[in-house]
Amino acid sequence: MATLLLFLCFLFTSFSYAEARNCHRVWNCKGDIRCWEDCKNEHNGKGLCDLYTAPSVPKQCFCAYKC
Repeated sequence: MATLLLFLCFLFTSFSYAEARNCHRVWNCKGDIRCWEDCKNEHNGKGLCDLYTAPSVPKQCFCAYKC
């Protein structure tokens, strides 16, 4: 009985870990609020624009979400 319980706990943690995989997307930033809104609406994630970039490089929106 204890072995069965241990096996079920292992399966539960394996499946919950597999579902919690993180994914990322990057696109040109059109403002902090727009980045946050687009990431939330398209991927149900959290978006944030670059704070600092090189002068000729456009800011990027980094979106992190659950796959």
